[in-house]
Amino acid sequence: MRHGRAKSARRTLQFYKLNAPHLTPPYKVLLDGTFLVASVRNKVPLFERFEKTLQHEPFTFYVARSTLDELDALAKQKSDDDASDNIFQQARQFGLDECEIIENERVPNREDGAMETREFRDFSQASKDIHRLATDGGDNRLAYFVATQDDALSDSLRGRPYVPLFRLGRAVLLLESPSSASRSYTGSRERAKLASAGGLMTTEEREMVSSVRRRDKRKRREENAEEQKRAE
Repeated sequence: MRHGRAKSARRTLQFYKLNAPHLTPPYKVLLDGTFLVASVRNKVPLFERFEKTLQHEPFTFYVARSTLDELDALAKQKSDDDASDNIFQQARQFGLDECEIIENERVPNREDGAMETREFRDFSQASKDIHRLATDGGDNRLAYFVATQDDALSDSLRGRPYVPLFRLGRAVLLLESPSSASRSYTGSRERAKLASAGGLMTTEEREMVSSVRRRDKRKRREENAEEQKRAE
C-alpha cells in the first residue's frame, strides 16, 4: 500500500475508534456481490489487501444470504461458460468458503416495508439487506464495514452516520474517508455533551444554566441599547 493511502486509512480508522467505539477490532467487513465480482475480475487478493488497509488488525468477512442467491442467479445465466471462467460462480464460491453467512432471518426489519420508497426503488434484495444491516439503530450499531462497487448503495450509505465504505479502484483497495453525515453526527453529539457538561449535569442544573444564559443575553441587549442612546 502506498504511503498516502496508508496514512489516509489510519486517519479514518482513528476517527471511528474515537467517535464510534463499536467500530473497533475485530472488524466486520460486509461484502456485496458487485465487490466480489470486481475482486475476481481483477484478481485481487482480498485477505492481503484488507489486512494492510486495516492496519493488520483482526477482521472477518461477511456476506448476506441474499447476495449469494443473487450471484447464483447470475451464474446460472452464464451457465454456458466453464465453471472456472464464470466470475459470478467464483465470486459466490468465495462467499461460501471465506465468509460468515448472514441468513435472511438475521437481517433487521427485513419485512417491515420501510424500504419500499423512491430512494430504494432500484435496489436489489441483496442491496436492501446490506443497507438494513449497515444502518440498524441509526448509527450502524452492528458495526459493519461495507465493501461495494454499487454507486446507488454507496450514495445512500454515505448519507447515514458511521458506515465505513470500501471500494476497488481496479485492483486497488480504498477505504473512504468518513462521510459528511458521520462528521455532522459526531459534531452534534459533541455539542450535546458540552451543553450537558459531558452528561454530568442534572436537568435542574441545565435549566439553571439556560436561565443564566438568557439573563446574560437580556443584560447585553440592555447595555447595547443604552450605549446606542448615549451615542445618539
